Amino acid sequence: MKFRWDQRVPPEWQHPKPPPVWVYLVLFLVIEGVCLAYTVTTWPAGKPVDSPEFMRSALAVPVAFWLTICAALYSTLYDGLAFEAAVRNAARWHLLARWQRLSRAGMAVLDSVILTPEPDLAERMLKLEGSPPENPGKVMLLGSVNATDATSRIGSLLETLLTPLAARLAQAARGNSFEIVMQCDREEWSTDVKAVWERLKLPGRPRIRWIDNDRNVNFAENWFTDKSDSPFAYSHYAVDRTPKYRLVVAWHLNDDVPDIPPTTSEAAVALLLGSSALVQEKPELKRQAWLLRQVVGEADQVDKSLAWLLNAAQVPRERIRHFWHSRLKGLAQHATLGAVRDADLKIEEHALDPAIGPQAPVARWVLQALAGKMALYGQGAQLVALPHEEGVVLNLVVKELPSVDAPWKTDYEYTLFPAVELVACVAMWVFGMLLSPAKAWGTFETVFTSVMVVALILCSGWRIFAQRLYADDVWRQYG
Repeated sequence: MKFRWDQRVPPEWQHPKPPPVWVYLVLFLVIEGVCLAYTVTTWPAGKPVDSPEFMRSALAVPVAFWLTICAALYSTLYDGLAFEAAVRNAARWHLLARWQRLSRAGMAVLDSVILTPEPDLAERMLKLEGSPPENPGKVMLLGSVNATDATSRIGSLLETLLTPLAARLAQAARGNSFEIVMQCDREEWSTDVKAVWERLKLPGRPRIRWIDNDRNVNFAENWFTDKSDSPFAYSHYAVDRTPKYRLVVAWHLNDDVPDIPPTTSEAAVALLLGSSALVQEKPELKRQAWLLRQVVGEADQVDKSLAWLLNAAQVPRERIRHFWHSRLKGLAQHATLGAVRDADLKIEEHALDPAIGPQAPVARWVLQALAGKMALYGQGAQLVALPHEEGVVLNLVVKELPSVDAPWKTDYEYTLFPAVELVACVAMWVFGMLLSPAKAWGTFETVFTSVMVVALILCSGWRIFAQRLYADDVWRQYG
């Protein structure tokens, strides 16, 4: 079942109230009074009233009939309606819990390394340390990454990115559920990644997958569609073969081409990501932040996309404190800024391009890493906006994965055992047996007993069928 941001959730079905006790008392008095009066007026003269026949006619018969009427009344006015409400509300709860779980799905950032032309970029942009850098329109280089006689500039860059992560990468690689995803200009640069991996003496030979710079991946969905992967960790209908650890390495270095000046600043980032299955398996695993599911929409519909994201309540609105964006131009930029402003969020804006110059596609990962770092530093949830081939993509970065906020109520509980119907059938059977004129078991008793057994079986079957009918109706309309 495909996830929808505009999921409709029905209102809770009202749980009925049972008939008041006085109704049953009045019924008892009326039935008992009528039976007693009838018995007294028709009782043969001179026959003692302390006989079993009198007790049966004046007490046992009306009590059995009263129990039958009460059970039927309780089933009609309360139990049947309560059963339907409970089944529908339970289905509604599962629908809501599933949608919340999927809307809050994502990936854990276990560790990250960020290389930008300006040092301590995240801290400075949030004014935690120093002053925000201002380099609008200036193409900046990574001065900290230089080529040596032994390595290329790309090799030096990769070594700078992976060395701080070496200990955690070694641990991840030994788990036999690890892959490297690199996003850069050329697929053949995977040989440089392999060379640096061996130079750092990291274990194994992990699979390296390349995605081009035009590709956007969704944090809560499958990244690759070949047969080696199943749907991402949030599918309940397929075996999850998504790697528990995934190292994303993305970078942009300007080509040294004479007479062709570069147009975008350099940047690089490495993020060690963990799936939700990994975190469930190892809840004590240290992590920086969570990248939550993204919402994608057309540029002129970004206000609707933001409304969907906020209405999903991945985190409370008041906890969203910072807004990061980069590479948004024209309609996408103005519509996004306007939507954030109109959403009435108490939020600080941070644009990457004025800080370190025009950005390449690697900015999509740089922003996520910067936001994750600030979430780790206790700066609240971070809203990120980036360009997408369909318009604009928005997502939240939070320190802890939010749990499902759908409390279970006792009114949602129900049983398939037809207890009330059993009482009604037994009471009706006793009533019939008491009215039977025969003194021994005969045809009437056999037929009447068979009818009561069949009625009870039908009640049991209807309860099972009704449960599926009500639940399927909820999923058919809203699922």
